[in-house]
Amino acid sequence: MYQEAIGGLSAGILGTVIGYPLDLVKTRMQTGKKAEFGMIKIGSNIIKTEGFWALYKGMGPPLLSLSILNTINFSSYSYFKQIFGADKGWDIRNGLAGATVGPVAGSISTVENFIKTQMQMDNIGSKRYKGSFHCVQSHVQVRKYRFSVLIV
Repeated sequence: MYQEAIGGLSAGILGTVIGYPLDLVKTRMQTGKKAEFGMIKIGSNIIKTEGFWALYKGMGPPLLSLSILNTINFSSYSYFKQIFGADKGWDIRNGLAGATVGPVAGSISTVENFIKTQMQMDNIGSKRYKGSFHCVQSHVQVRKYRFSVLIV
């Protein structure tokens, strides 16, 4: 499982560094208000108006969470394949191993994707966030509840 964990960590880091600017362009294409079309046109416009490093704004949470997520996914999948006695290739036991790991992946990636999208859209109009951690703080409210016990 050590090799799977290292492979997952590497895949998370490399995939995020390479894919994040493309994901930013995709997000801008999906949410753009201007009649601006084409990946290259939107990407070059981001670099011209916001600077090169804007392509990586908000990459911290995805880099962290996808590295953790891939490490967990790769090693957990390997572990559950052993538990279920899965063979190489496709069989129902491989499917069960993947289905067992799936809920963990969803719970991590959903939060990461929300914060990532908020940060990608933050350069358009007013800048609401000082950074990724501030974005998380802005969306999470911690409330203290008083509990009382009613004795009948």
